[in-house]
Amino acid sequence: MSADTSLGSQSLFSGEGGMQDFGNGLYMLQLFANICMVETGEGVVLFDLGLPIDGPRIVQELRAVTDMPVRYMIYGHGHADHAFGSRAVLEDAAERGHDKPVIVAHESLPRRFDRYQRMLPYHEHINRIQFGIPEGIPAFPWDYIYPDEVFRDEMTFCLGDTTFALKHARGETDDHIWMWIPERNAVCASDFWVWSCPNVGNPFKVQRYALEWAQALEDMASLSPELMLPGHGAAISGAAEVEEACHTVARALRLLDDQVVEMLNEGKWQEEVLLSFAWPQEFAASPYLAPIYGHPYFVVQALLRQYHGWYDGNPSHLFPAGSGELAAQVLELAGGAGLVLAKARELAEAGKTQLALHVVDYVLDAGAEPRREALELKTSLLEALAAKERSLIARNIFLGGVRQIKKELQG
Repeated sequence: MSADTSLGSQSLFSGEGGMQDFGNGLYMLQLFANICMVETGEGVVLFDLGLPIDGPRIVQELRAVTDMPVRYMIYGHGHADHAFGSRAVLEDAAERGHDKPVIVAHESLPRRFDRYQRMLPYHEHINRIQFGIPEGIPAFPWDYIYPDEVFRDEMTFCLGDTTFALKHARGETDDHIWMWIPERNAVCASDFWVWSCPNVGNPFKVQRYALEWAQALEDMASLSPELMLPGHGAAISGAAEVEEACHTVARALRLLDDQVVEMLNEGKWQEEVLLSFAWPQEFAASPYLAPIYGHPYFVVQALLRQYHGWYDGNPSHLFPAGSGELAAQVLELAGGAGLVLAKARELAEAGKTQLALHVVDYVLDAGAEPRREALELKTSLLEALAAKERSLIARNIFLGGVRQIKKELQG
């Protein structure tokens, strides 16, 4: 199919966009995550390898356009949707009698794979919540194919008449890379570009890097590419639009970084920073920064974690009492759980859903009765938040809480 790069076509997880042909041997297979394919006179280079279940589809779509051997497979980073469809490609090469493709990644990626395997149950658990994956369906990869070659800052190789320049920059991961193909005037951006507010500060995941992310986008724009192939969603075509897109997101990230640093230097603590940072309308209305996956609040959380320790400025919280013990005292002061639940309903009716949730939690944390009534109220509050929430991550966290409560109620 021909590529649709109009703004109206954008969706973070647009799924079955299928194989898109940009001409001159450059393709993008748009699945849950995108796989870039570059055909040269001496073979094929694949950039990003999708989910484990994507492997057969990658081979099918590849073989519909070329019989050339795959010479290189490049992991844009080590996340589950970008580095785990390679098994089927290796098997296809063996069946055809081709040489084994060389797998290339950043030098930090093997350590990521080691950590994933050490903590498989944990990652299975958090990914199930983050993506709303039902029980019984695997939520995290178990088959790890490590790279054959790794690099630190940059790596350039040629295949046929085509140059592939791999660039490392910390962004969504510490092993993140992007690829510049000068003869095709194209950039493969991996998750440096996903048609959303950048996923800096994912509530479940390790540290991510806003400033380096911004710099990577600026570096891409400086090359004036005519085409940018993202990690998710549709491609961006035209040097002017690529430049505008990259610089808009980079400016947004730098603005948040500047605000956090300025407020910390003024002696403000985390809560005050989170409640007072500004997100200008220019960015709130931008199609490049829609909070459909990442969120500016998450970015600020990541910046605080990067620049700041965990102490929140209140000595009472240094060695805090347990939440249940504190909640029991609050219920006693308030005159019992019934009055607290009544207050939570009053807040909910006034549209203060988040505040109502906190109040309900005093009843639940204290283990007080009527527990079922409190759980049912919390369910309705979480469902109300989920119905209005644009961020997939935040929405699935709310709905994950609903599922957990319903499991208890049914038990």
